[in-house]
Amino acid sequence: MSDRPHLILVGGGRLDAVERRHLFERAHPEVSFVPPATVNDRWRAIVPLGKIPGHPDETTIGSYELAGLMDQLEEIWPPDGRPGGSTG
Repeated sequence: MSDRPHLILVGGGRLDAVERRHLFERAHPEVSFVPPATVNDRWRAIVPLGKIPGHPDETTIGSYELAGLMDQLEEIWPPDGRPGGSTG
C-alpha cells in the first residue's frame, strides 16, 4: 500500500477509481483514456509530451487496473493542485 494521500469524500469514504477518473477527465481534457480491449490488456492514458516524470519523450502510461492508472495520473497532476513530479 502506498503512503501517499488519497482522495477522501466529505462523508469519509475514499473515492473509487471510476469516480476518480470522471473527476480527472473533467479537470484534464488533454488526457485521453484508452480502456483495455481484452481482459489481458492494460488501461492506458495518453498524456501531453513531457508530462511523464523521467520519460520526457513518452506520452502513454498504463496499468492493469484503473485504480493503478489513476494513482499514476494523480502523481503527475495531484488532485489538491500541488505540483507533481512533472516538468510542467
